[in-house]
Amino acid sequence: MNENIFTNYRTWLTEQKIPNGKKAVLLSGLNLFAQQGYDGTSTAQIADNAGVSQATIFKYFKTKQALLLAILQPIIENFFPLYRDDFLDQLNKFNSLPQVIQFMVTNRYHFLQENSDAFTILLSQFLTSEAIRTLLFKIIGESMPMISKELLAKLKENGARPELDLITLFRALFGQIVIYFLQNRFIPKIQADEDKDLKLIADQVIRAISA
Repeated sequence: MNENIFTNYRTWLTEQKIPNGKKAVLLSGLNLFAQQGYDGTSTAQIADNAGVSQATIFKYFKTKQALLLAILQPIIENFFPLYRDDFLDQLNKFNSLPQVIQFMVTNRYHFLQENSDAFTILLSQFLTSEAIRTLLFKIIGESMPMISKELLAKLKENGARPELDLITLFRALFGQIVIYFLQNRFIPKIQADEDKDLKLIADQVIRAISA
């Protein structure tokens, strides 16, 4: 499971050359952890939902947390532009700050949306699991050199503040995207116009980082 570039976790997983039982366990864990929470889901429930025995789960994953990490690690690695040559290459198509930010907002929100179950698990476990926080911060740390060199340079070339740093960018960009994602997932009764809302988020980010 070393592929880093994908759009949808479920689709990506079905294409991996791993035993069908392992795939079934991963998908079952994804579904149940998102619906019931990690602590509210037992390995017996995961096995029953996957149509396998608990022995099959422990054949591939030593613990329930090992299963959780196997589900979340590919998502964490792909949310940030880590190893994402395709993401960074696409930035070169845009020649203004509004175009770059609109692309980033739309691209990352749709990635969240396509993997909503996994991100629901990730966000809840980030608050309670030291292992998840460690993995997430490790990935962010590994991402920073590439992002600093290419992404920040692209933004500054197109009108972002010269002193713009990654923390300010992530706070302005990902904070709003995550809040919007949570609103749409957990408060669906709030009427949303996705195109209009993402444009509004992009405009707010542009104002926050513009020179």
